[in-house]
Amino acid sequence: MFNLLLALISGILIGWSFHAFFMELNAPNILKNEINISTPEKKEQIIEPLKIKAVTNKKEIISTPKELNTTSQLNPFYVLLEKGLFSDAMALYIDASEQQHILYRDYIKNYFNMKSKKNPNKAITQMLEFIELVPEERSISMQLLELYKEQKAHQKAISFIIKLIDSATASELDTLYSDLIKISQSYIDELKTTKNFQTLVAFLEKHIELGVQSSFYIYTLAEYDVEIKKYIEATQLLKEIEFDEHYGEKAKNLLELINKKLMKNKEYAHKIPLKKEGDHFTVEVNIDNTPLTLLLDTGATLTMVNENKISSLALIKENIILETAGGDLNAQLQEAKVFSIGDINLEKFQVVSSSFEQANADGLLGMNFFKEFKFKIDQDEEVLYLSKINSSVK
Repeated sequence: MFNLLLALISGILIGWSFHAFFMELNAPNILKNEINISTPEKKEQIIEPLKIKAVTNKKEIISTPKELNTTSQLNPFYVLLEKGLFSDAMALYIDASEQQHILYRDYIKNYFNMKSKKNPNKAITQMLEFIELVPEERSISMQLLELYKEQKAHQKAISFIIKLIDSATASELDTLYSDLIKISQSYIDELKTTKNFQTLVAFLEKHIELGVQSSFYIYTLAEYDVEIKKYIEATQLLKEIEFDEHYGEKAKNLLELINKKLMKNKEYAHKIPLKKEGDHFTVEVNIDNTPLTLLLDTGATLTMVNENKISSLALIKENIILETAGGDLNAQLQEAKVFSIGDINLEKFQVVSSSFEQANADGLLGMNFFKEFKFKIDQDEEVLYLSKINSSVK
């Protein structure tokens, strides 16, 4: 009996020990769901990224903006741009809220910057599409203008500036006017370099008629007219801007220069245009209504023409010998009824005809012509000035 009692007590003690051991391993959560009145430790604050809502096809899409140097898989506007769906991106832009427009503008500017480097022609096309849809977004218009400049697309840039001027604010006008003149000057210089003078004149006349910064174009055309010795036309143009705020002083100076050039040769009644051929000048004449081109040669005693160019002149003497630098030539002395040069007519004018052959000329204009005049050859202007000293000139 005593042994049985000892065994029972021992079992109770062993069982309690096991219970205490397991309770130590799994302490009861006695504070669960109770208020902790101790001072809490500070936790790191987690900031949620800004969520932007975009509406497309009546479905709400939540996107997180990212930097443009990585491809966004979340922002629908940029995803469309990246996939080349530009028109779809524009449709999304049009339907977007003003808050979304702020973000989309940054995207589109950076997109055009990258596109301009990779495919400028495509960038220009897409910029024009954007401007057509959103004309009030002037920053894209300025991007397009800069791209035109980089591409040296002068005519497109000029036309685009004029279009912008029509709707420009007062603060934009000064910059646009300045750009218009700078780009126009570059285009004018290009046309002069390539000797495309017909296009140059047409361009200047067109913009004078348009009336946008017309004083610049009037003065530039007048300068060109002075270069080609069209002094009357230049004077008429300069008179239009003589009192212009920006070009009036330049116009007056150019008018003075024209007057000096005209007065300088006022003593000569006739002004005959020449053409430079190598080291010599040629002049157009008529011998008995046959047009010929003669080289100016004040060292030749008589005027000489190719015998194959004229056949109906009166014969004065045949089989005469001419001494030339290339040797002796057989020639005939003949007489023209009328020898004409410019507005001058000489009657019974003697020439010699021979087997003269030279490229770009049918003969020589010799001293038997020049002795009839007081003359001056202006090599810079390529003009022969003449004033009669003989009564045979009509």
